[in-house]
Amino acid sequence: MRIGQADINFDALTIHSPAGQFNMESKVMRVLEVLVDNKDQVLTRSDLIEAVWGVEFGGDERLSRAISLLRKALGDSRGEAKYIKTIPRRGYRFIAEAAEKLTDTETIQNDIAPSKDTEISVSRPAPESQTEPQTPFANTAAQSSTKRTRPLFVIAASLLLVACITLLLPRLNTRLNPNSTSAQMEQGFENLKYYSRSNAIEDAQEIFSEILADNPDNAAARAGLSLALIRQYTNSETDPALLRRARSAAEAAYRSDNHLGLANVALGWSREFEGDLEGALKAHDRADVLDPDNMFMLEGRARTLNKLRRNDKAKALLERAITLYPDAPIFYSFSGQQFEFLNEYSKAEAMYRKTIELVEKNPIGYAQLAQALHLQDRTSEAIQVLQDGLQIDKSALLYSNLGTYLFFQGQFELAADAFEKTLKLDGNTHHYLYWANLADAYRFVPNRRSESISAYDQAISLLQTKLTVAPQDTTLISRLALYKAKRGDLDEARSLNEQISTEPGQSASLYYRKLVIYELLSERDNALLMLERSLNAGYPLIEIKNDPELKNLRQDKNYHLLLAQEGAKNDNTK
Repeated sequence: MRIGQADINFDALTIHSPAGQFNMESKVMRVLEVLVDNKDQVLTRSDLIEAVWGVEFGGDERLSRAISLLRKALGDSRGEAKYIKTIPRRGYRFIAEAAEKLTDTETIQNDIAPSKDTEISVSRPAPESQTEPQTPFANTAAQSSTKRTRPLFVIAASLLLVACITLLLPRLNTRLNPNSTSAQMEQGFENLKYYSRSNAIEDAQEIFSEILADNPDNAAARAGLSLALIRQYTNSETDPALLRRARSAAEAAYRSDNHLGLANVALGWSREFEGDLEGALKAHDRADVLDPDNMFMLEGRARTLNKLRRNDKAKALLERAITLYPDAPIFYSFSGQQFEFLNEYSKAEAMYRKTIELVEKNPIGYAQLAQALHLQDRTSEAIQVLQDGLQIDKSALLYSNLGTYLFFQGQFELAADAFEKTLKLDGNTHHYLYWANLADAYRFVPNRRSESISAYDQAISLLQTKLTVAPQDTTLISRLALYKAKRGDLDEARSLNEQISTEPGQSASLYYRKLVIYELLSERDNALLMLERSLNAGYPLIEIKNDPELKNLRQDKNYHLLLAQEGAKNDNTK
């Protein structure tokens, strides 16, 4: 069969293409056959694994290796696919045309073509002649002298050349051979650094999986795969299975080489997202000793310190990280979040604009910038920023944030439509916030209130899964209480709400959630108390004034007295 510019013989297990002549393994050719038979259809990794290895096959690495070998044999590349195209977060699609079967003559020629013992053999042109030009000499004695000294000179020059090649070969190999392990590793971590670029996370996973397919003991690739899986979990698909795979990869990297800084970084990230924040910091401490100021270690430590509310330490670390890595968007993003927590929204805005400047296709940057504008009572500008972002990348995060601002503007049907689009995009049905947002919108759309119940149920189920990992997380508990109250399960909401401290010193968002819960429970005095504390903690007044859940509260005279008192305080501090 001729496919594109390649001649394929499935019986002889050979591929002849402009890249050379290749003898393939039967399972690898079976992968190609399944792809060709399902041309232009997206086949998931699970589809291919089941078709080729059977349902009991448990790992992805053999498939990654098969795809890699096929691409090499076909002369394909991940970035510019002509045969096998990667469909991010879904699988693979075969896109080349299968023209016709080979003639008998062509088949015979292919069958008797010389083969090599190695799995993949590439034919090369014969080297050019190395004959030296002859130089006439004046007399025979001079020629004889030259013949005696030339071997010594040649030996010395050869030894010097060998020494230079030994020293320079690794560096030259990385530069000249983009498929070398060193070059692949460099590209994989580059993708993790600029993870908001198109398909960067998926490409990173594929690169590290390909390396591991050839060398399962490569601890750095195992650690890189763990980080890439967590990137996917935090940025596109909050599936708990991704965290389990990330933990397994991190632990395997650490067992393989516990003195590798990256293995400790991966272990730190894994422990952080499992809720073991102190364990995460200990892993990052070891990583910092072994590989000081590693970028991914600094990222993990900053994120963990923020979660532990150790803001001063996080702030100092981020300042150093930005100095060390001025082109890494993640540190400006974290700094913006810190300014936002301190209610310094204009500084947060500047940081978020920097992340977009560094990487234009950056949905997180657009979403964060829109949030900073919204918190400055510039919601129309925030919506425009999200529109700009959606023109570049139709991201679930951007649709979700757009729905939120439309919700606060009272555009409930438009908000519900935006939230529905969020959930229709691949890989986003595991995020409890997306389901809760949709449920909130349905509550205020005529004739759709009943649909909000099933959406809240889905959000609650996903949230409870997260609580099994972090049962003391007050943010998760307060959200669960809020969803129960909105769903109408008031007794359960009240019980959960009582587990959360109402003492001063909590976050503004926590006070605000308790405010809404108390209002839904018809406990107005407690609601007013939480209103005062949320205002004192800096919760945005724009959301309090526009949240439809607080419509009745805003008609209470004590509400207006509180706002007047807060206004007077602000005037006195100016």
